[in-house]
Formats: sequence, structure tokens, C-alpha cells
Amino acid sequence: MTRRGLGRGLSALIATGESVGGLRFDEIPISAIRPNANQPRRNFSEAAIRELSDSIREVGILQPLVVRPVLNGFELIAGERRLRAARMAGLDRVPVLIRQAAEGESMELALVENLQREDLNPLETATAYQALMDGFGLSKEQLAARVGKSRAAVTNTLRLVHLPDEVKTMLLEGQISEGHARALLALKNGAQILRLAERVREEKLSVRKTEELVRSYQAGRREAGRSSPVQEDPREAEELDRSARALQRTIRMPVRIKTLRRGGKLEIRFKDRAELEALVARLSGGTESEGNKNI
Repeated sequence: MTRRGLGRGLSALIATGESVGGLRFDEIPISAIRPNANQPRRNFSEAAIRELSDSIREVGILQPLVVRPVLNGFELIAGERRLRAARMAGLDRVPVLIRQAAEGESMELALVENLQREDLNPLETATAYQALMDGFGLSKEQLAARVGKSRAAVTNTLRLVHLPDEVKTMLLEGQISEGHARALLALKNGAQILRLAERVREEKLSVRKTEELVRSYQAGRREAGRSSPVQEDPREAEELDRSARALQRTIRMPVRIKTLRRGGKLEIRFKDRAELEALVARLSGGTESEGNKNI
């Protein structure tokens, strides 16, 4: 038996073949719909899809998908979450509005429709912005007008596409926020951005603290540049950073290692006296000297 996806309230208002806002309404097989390659969303919450699927089983699809005719079927323009949920609900057919659109127009419609939603990840939004600019030769001002944002907001979001891949993954997975990512982009070196991003994640730093660290890092670099023409070896810096993270995992306290003209400096931050005494006890094998007790 065919399971139809049309919501009961919607079916009472719209007949198959009727025109809605210049688009033809119909019910078509799910198997005839192919996804849109220009879908900017890359992460779909399985829990949210399952919840939507349960709702569809109860009342059907209340908002039709938007598709365009293509060879051997239809291409989705808007409604990928509803399409996935309908498949999960076991539907054979879904309600759609059929729009006559060329491939370029379909791409723009798919991107803009998703950008008008509030739940895109910032990196997905940045990728969609870049796709619109590349696909249609739009300037930032034109793009801002298309998506209803200020030029400054568009520019700030677009900068996220320049993050190192590892940091993009952190942002997509919610390990750091968009505010953290923007602060880190003030650093021009990808290795530096990655090192500080890992520290932000491991120490759960706030955006304000991240901005302070970035400013401190930049000031330190400028000072080092004035005092000595010797540049830090990136491989040595990476090795020191790995050592700091390893020690941090062992003692469960923030650690920083700095190189000096001769040797280096190890910094361990503690919150209070109790945490300091616990660290001293751990490093001294569980026993404290009288001098340590009087710290």
C-alpha cells in the first residue's frame, strides 16, 4: 500500500495539479527526487531528522518540498531535511511544488533558501556565500543585498573559509565557536591558528580570553622580531607545543612552554593553593618537604 506524505490539512486546501504562487503542486515518488549538489548544509542531526520523521508519520508533510524537472526525474531545490525524514518514515510519495528553473537558478535558489534559515553552521554559511560569489560573479555588496545581511557581516563570515582544515572540523563539530574562529583568524600562520585552537578547545577558553591570547601572541612575535632577527623554527615550535599538551594531559592543568635565548621556560597555571599543593605532591612522589608546605 502506497504511503502518501501529504498533510491532512494541506490536502484539503490544495489539489494535485493546482498552481500555488506560480508553481505547480503535485505528489511524486520519493525515488524520482535526486538531492541538490549545491546543498550547503553538510551536518544533519539524526535526532532532529528522527523527530521530524515521527511528526510526518502523524500528520504528513505540511510544507511541500520544492523541486525542478530534470532528465529522468526531479532535482531538489528546497527541503532536504523533510526528504530525509520522509524516507525514514517509510513514505513512497511526497508533496512538492514544481518550479521551472535552469541549473544556475536552481543553485542560487537552493543556496539562498538555506541561508534564510537560522540553523546553518557558520562554516556552512561561509561555504554557501563563497559558492554564490564564485557561481554568479557576485561582489560582497551584491551578495549582502541578496541574502539580506550587511557587507561587514558577510565579510566576517567569508573569512571562515580560510581556516585550516583541522580548525574547520572543530567549528563544524561545535568544539569552538564562530567567535573563537574569528579571533584566531587574526593570526596569519595556519600552524599558529591550529595550536591556539587546540588550546582553546582543551582549556575551554572564552572568546574574550582567546582574543587576549591572540593579542599577546602577536605582541610577543613583534617584540621577538625587534630584539632578534632569528626566526623561530616552526618544527621546533610544534614539538614544544606537543610537549606542552602531553604534560597538560598528565597533570590536568594548563601548561605553556616558551623558548628563551638560552634554554626555555615552563609555565603551569593553577587556580588556588589546594591545586598547587596537589601538584607539588604529585611531582614529589606524594611527599612534601617542610619548605614546600610553607609555600
